[in-house]
Amino acid sequence: MRSVFILIFTVLLLTSCSYKHDTLYVSSKKTTEQGVANTKKTQIMQNGNAKIFVTVTYLNSLKVTKDIDKTKEQFVVGFHFVNFDSKSVEQKLGPKDIKFEIENQSHLLKVKKLKINSTLLKIIPASNPWSQYFLVQTPKIDKNVIKFSLKLKDYPKISLNFEKDY
Repeated sequence: MRSVFILIFTVLLLTSCSYKHDTLYVSSKKTTEQGVANTKKTQIMQNGNAKIFVTVTYLNSLKVTKDIDKTKEQFVVGFHFVNFDSKSVEQKLGPKDIKFEIENQSHLLKVKKLKINSTLLKIIPASNPWSQYFLVQTPKIDKNVIKFSLKLKDYPKISLNFEKDY
């Protein structure tokens, strides 16, 4: 009788935990899929060689409501250097080394360098501790397609278009 009770208790415990685990997995999988769909990547080239890989994620199209301010247009921009040196990665780029533009305007932007443990980096796909990330914000834009541009000091300007999800 005692072994039957333990068996029933164990089965109930395992089924209740697996349901919660599955719910969390499905929720995080949807967020990852949305993040991939709203992320664009490009390379910054010099003399025909890739020097920096850039990823830009448009946060407003993600269905996550926590950690994202929907009253502004927000982008997370990641820079991954091809010749990575872990000792100097924190000093490689600062907000003044990059000129960001949204809809050909830069004066309304707020740029913040993100730390590796930022909660926003858990939302976006493929973030890693070897890259540098910046949060770029601007007031709401009433267009269906947003033009996002960036320019590093010695490299050509890069422009990407993001469609809003209505």
